[in-house]
Amino acid sequence: MVKIQKIIEFGFYLFIFLLPWQTRLIWQEAYLNGFVWEYGRFSLYGTEIILWLIILFWGFSLFKNFFWEKISWSELIIQLKKPQVLIYWLIILFLFSAILSGFWALDGRLAFFRAFVLIEAVALFSLVLNFKISFKKLAICWVASATIQSVFAIWQFFNQFVFANKWLGLAEHLSTVSGSIILQTVSERWLRAYGSLPHPNILGGFLAISLLFLLYLAFIAQTRNQRFFVLTSLVVIMPALFFSFSRSAWLALIFSLLILSFWLLKNKNYLWHKPFIKIFLLMVLMVVILGINLKNPLLTRILGREPAEITSIQLRLTFTEQAIELIKKNPWAGTGIGNYTLGVFRQINSFWPGWAYQPVHNIYFLVLAESGVFGALLFYLILILLIRGLKKSPAPPLPINHLEKIIVSLALFSILIISFFDHYFWTLYFGVIIFWLVLALNLKQLAKGDNRP
Repeated sequence: MVKIQKIIEFGFYLFIFLLPWQTRLIWQEAYLNGFVWEYGRFSLYGTEIILWLIILFWGFSLFKNFFWEKISWSELIIQLKKPQVLIYWLIILFLFSAILSGFWALDGRLAFFRAFVLIEAVALFSLVLNFKISFKKLAICWVASATIQSVFAIWQFFNQFVFANKWLGLAEHLSTVSGSIILQTVSERWLRAYGSLPHPNILGGFLAISLLFLLYLAFIAQTRNQRFFVLTSLVVIMPALFFSFSRSAWLALIFSLLILSFWLLKNKNYLWHKPFIKIFLLMVLMVVILGINLKNPLLTRILGREPAEITSIQLRLTFTEQAIELIKKNPWAGTGIGNYTLGVFRQINSFWPGWAYQPVHNIYFLVLAESGVFGALLFYLILILLIRGLKKSPAPPLPINHLEKIIVSLALFSILIISFFDHYFWTLYFGVIIFWLVLALNLKQLAKGDNRP
């Protein structure tokens, strides 16, 4: 049994480390109007295989330890009053509603496939919630992975090129080629950094969370090697986040750092003031240096006055209008999970090329459009109850546990901010896994607080 536990633990940390690599087998292509339609593809990612091996080993260990317990109705009611138990069962109910949407979705097979990805994410959620996971080891694996991604992203930005490699899950991108995500100034085209991820905004969101986890490691670092790891990771992750030019990721990190600084002051955690101030000043210094040297791209991205930026903003407004119209057409049942872009094609606009159909860049609208009123209310209720529970739960008795709670809460906060401006935490395998993983870490903190005597 000990060996199985170690296999699960090793597999989990390996999964976290490899998650950003998008190696996949596309086993069914999809097209709209003669063009590739990404949101209709059926794929199997390499890391999914690792995930299911972990889940199978975990299921085997649970089966060996399984025994029946008689629980009285009064005990059951007491358990359901605990916020973490209620949230857990609401998540299961939400998962079933997503699966059932396949029966009335515009494309049932597509809905069931997307529901399967959600099943994977909820299975990982359950594993994190019930298995003994070291947040320190998770943070180390996450930051180490982000560091590798950042080195790759910096190389991409300075070379203005992303090479194609099917084994690494990479597509070719050039600043001069249409379809690549670029930043257009008055006189220049800049290719934004991708890392190994499918979009610079996804890289930005991943790195923003990574910097929060890096702060945790900085606060608990005690040896020279640990401090060296934190410093070297910081000096590559921060520039890579800058080169992603992801405004939503920047915004999420800024607000998270502000909240963390207020928390440190309020709780008088002087032990962590010094490393926080050092890291914060180093972050600011790097941003200033990069901003001075890349003044035009930075101002273009912030002010959004150039034609490409204006077009991007107008497209987002168009996507929002489409979402509102789609919600009005399918208020109760929704289009079915994963069927949003197909709904736009069939019910609103059937003339665009396949690559132009994008989900609305707002998860809260997107869930409502796909899941209908009932599914969306479940989703909103889960988030509201979790946030309220975290806010009301007592502070852990040990300072290090208190720190862990604030860091994972800020990671969730960052995701919720980004979700107002992007969709990948709901539509793409990588984003879905990250969302439910961070949700599980927060629910685990809530359970720790509720079980404290």
